[in-house]
Amino acid sequence: MAGYQQINTYLNNHYDGMDPEQLILLLYKGALSRLKLAREGINERDVKKKGENLSKAIAIISELNASVDSKMEDDSTQFLRGLYSAILNELPKVTLNDDLAILKQTEKYISELKDIWEKDVMAKERQSMPRIVKEPARTSLPSAFEKTPPNSAFHAISV
Repeated sequence: MAGYQQINTYLNNHYDGMDPEQLILLLYKGALSRLKLAREGINERDVKKKGENLSKAIAIISELNASVDSKMEDDSTQFLRGLYSAILNELPKVTLNDDLAILKQTEKYISELKDIWEKDVMAKERQSMPRIVKEPARTSLPSAFEKTPPNSAFHAISV
């Protein structure tokens, strides 16, 4: 039990510092990974591998759907909600009949959404980040005995 708590604490701390944009990208990557593993499970006739990964993919896509801002009512937001809902209605069918076409279509949609997210949202985030400008390193320290003092003023601090 203590081991589980330690892992849970690690995971919580690991994701705590991430921006929501980064978390969404991780969800897209996780969904694609699980869909790929579910496809492998079908091809290998491994029911356990297929089922576990398909259920995890469904959970991730449900989380993506839940992350859509419910207050937004524009066309693209409604489209995204509809797409996630359609995917969530279709994916359980794969469990019953090993429908690779549904799996392939879902992978295509999630992959395209991930690409859009990376190109549009993540690129804007990188552009808005402040740049760190490095000054060239000094080749030598100013001497305390130089005739011309450095260009900075001395400020006394009283405590």
